[in-house]
Amino acid sequence: MNENGSTELNGLPDGHKVPADATLLPGEDDGYCRVIRADGSRCRAARVRGTTLCSGHAGLGGVNADPSRAAKQANASRARIRARRQLLGIGPARVAQPRQIARLKAQEHAEEIAAALVTKPLSDASLSTLERQRAAVTILSETFPLQTATLEVELPAGGDEVHGMGWAALQRLAAEVLS
Repeated sequence: MNENGSTELNGLPDGHKVPADATLLPGEDDGYCRVIRADGSRCRAARVRGTTLCSGHAGLGGVNADPSRAAKQANASRARIRARRQLLGIGPARVAQPRQIARLKAQEHAEEIAAALVTKPLSDASLSTLERQRAAVTILSETFPLQTATLEVELPAGGDEVHGMGWAALQRLAAEVLS
């Protein structure tokens, strides 16, 4: 055991890819790779069943064949997921709603939707003008639904009532109007 409570490397499978300066975290199995890097950070990849290591550190799979390519693919995948969550306005623990996912798919097919919205209905001689307009409105309403808001504010009826209000009441009224 070393100074941070981890054990030295022993009993690892043949062909493992654990760096010589790394150690293994002792204790209860939590389902993650037990490798602690030299800088003290822990590998958080899921472990392979029957081992204490992830597939990369165990020397298995595509990660073993070309680790730098696998790292680039993983980073690109995380970037896509991050961009998708940002676009949908969701956090990592929340699930997107079907309409949010539909908006994402609509963005992926923006060129085809634009063609269906404008070019195809306008160039289709078999459609009437009303049918062309209905197609355009349907796409717009399904991808970007209109939103409404209702605001109710009580204002003094006359100037005499405004003069009778104190400074705090005037500020409260202004805040209601501006919010």
